[in-house]
Amino acid sequence: MNKIEPLCRAVFDCMIYVQGVARTKNSANACFELVEAGAIKLYLSQETLKEIEDVLTRSKFRKRFSTLTDEMIEAFLNDVKSKAIILKNVPLVFNYSRDPKDEKYINLAVAAEAQFIVSRDNDLLDLMTDYAAGSKEFRQKFR
Repeated sequence: MNKIEPLCRAVFDCMIYVQGVARTKNSANACFELVEAGAIKLYLSQETLKEIEDVLTRSKFRKRFSTLTDEMIEAFLNDVKSKAIILKNVPLVFNYSRDPKDEKYINLAVAAEAQFIVSRDNDLLDLMTDYAAGSKEFRQKFR
């Protein structure tokens, strides 16, 4: 059997992981199904993984999704880690003053040569517009 080459490389922002573990039928789960099918090669960094783990274990998150257990979250994270490529050293190549917390996802995408950053975060989505600060620079430097 031939191995299927992924169609694209992608970085998911933290909320995609939150939505993926918290609910079973939504667009975030469809993204993880594409990873499972081999259509997307998912990339993580130590920094993004740390944030994802932190958010998923916060008491505020756990109260909102009280049916989630530690075991469910651990299994989800282990599954994600087993399917992703984890980059250890991601250089800072783009500073994003509008939301510095998003820099880790942008720089990971650059390091992974990802075609997509999957997000619902307007700070990230606005990088593809003409009106967001830094968006023109971003599009000129990175595809």
